[in-house]
Amino acid sequence: MGDGLSAEAIVADAVAATAIDDVGDDWFMTPLGAWSADLRRDNLTEKGRGFFRSQAVRDVSRRLRVFDTIRQHPEILDVDVPPIVHITGMERSGTTLLHNLLALHGGARALLRWELMEPVPPPTTATASSDPRIEQVQAAIEPLRGSLLERMHWVNADEPEECVWGFLDCVSFLGQSVGACMPTWGAFIRDADHTRAFEHYRQLLQLLTWKHPVPDGGFLVLKAPQVATHIEQFAAVFPEARFVVPDRDPFRCLVSVGVMVRSIVEPFCVENPVRGPIDHGEAGDVGDLFDLLGFFSAKLDSLVEFSSTSPDRVVHVSYTDVVADGVSAASSIAGALDLPHDAAWPERIEQFLAAQRAGRRAVPPRQLDTLGFDHDEVLAHPSIARYCETFGIEPERDRITG
Repeated sequence: MGDGLSAEAIVADAVAATAIDDVGDDWFMTPLGAWSADLRRDNLTEKGRGFFRSQAVRDVSRRLRVFDTIRQHPEILDVDVPPIVHITGMERSGTTLLHNLLALHGGARALLRWELMEPVPPPTTATASSDPRIEQVQAAIEPLRGSLLERMHWVNADEPEECVWGFLDCVSFLGQSVGACMPTWGAFIRDADHTRAFEHYRQLLQLLTWKHPVPDGGFLVLKAPQVATHIEQFAAVFPEARFVVPDRDPFRCLVSVGVMVRSIVEPFCVENPVRGPIDHGEAGDVGDLFDLLGFFSAKLDSLVEFSSTSPDRVVHVSYTDVVADGVSAASSIAGALDLPHDAAWPERIEQFLAAQRAGRRAVPPRQLDTLGFDHDEVLAHPSIARYCETFGIEPERDRITG
């Protein structure tokens, strides 16, 4: 494997692609270096290695374009960041559904998939629904139709997307879903201080709302369950943010994440590293295996601590309540956060949910492989037990889907 896999070679290709040679703050070179190290792993297929390298070049290129635009228009950094409603928590706990429901509020401005992935030139209010980048981004994801990913987590180009797709410092590859097969990089994502990445994301929000601001008196509605592990760092960078956490039986979230991530990384690996507890055995040729339980326990510890130390900044809502009655759940959140009144909002929510049930969304799987995890053993894990006790979460013995 040649030097083409090095972080320096990836940056050089991005500079050549953009004709921008000012890379600015080099904090991103640390996560990029971890990504580069993982590109050399024997467990990647050649297809996976090539795809992951191209993702890195693309990510660095986007970063160069964003900061070049800010250098050309320094007034972007004077844009006020509006109030933020940020949905976080466990993956597979209803965060996407809740994101869509809150984005229907008349005062809300959500960040859409296309603008997070292709933020330059900055979007404008007048062209936000007709920008040609919408079709370009949609065309790139259409080949995944019919996959398990479509049934479990699908976001069209013109729909609200997770913050991590807009992170600028080589910490956002594929929504952070491939840490299982890129373990050096995955460890960085889990353990590093992300303050600098969040500061750069703040600048991206300023860029995206520069010519396409929130409605008068409105708010940004953002979502990223991935930041829950670092919620205190995110909250420090975004004092404008208050957080909404949907609470669900962690066992259901854990196995759902495992199945989804396993399906995502499968095409890129010689041997899939996402395994349950009964088939871990010795790592052998697979290398570092994805520790699902450790991944969840760290996140839940952070959520419990933040909810205790900053109770005025976080609202918890039951996953089962969101699924059973989206209008009531959204209204309770609006009341807790003192959001502006919008009389037409409940009707928009009902119309959205009716369209989803009528086939706008692919039907989610009725059953999922538990990957060998035992429900009661997972709930007995100290971090998970504390989380469930703190927020009154009952076991979801029969899987509930929206």
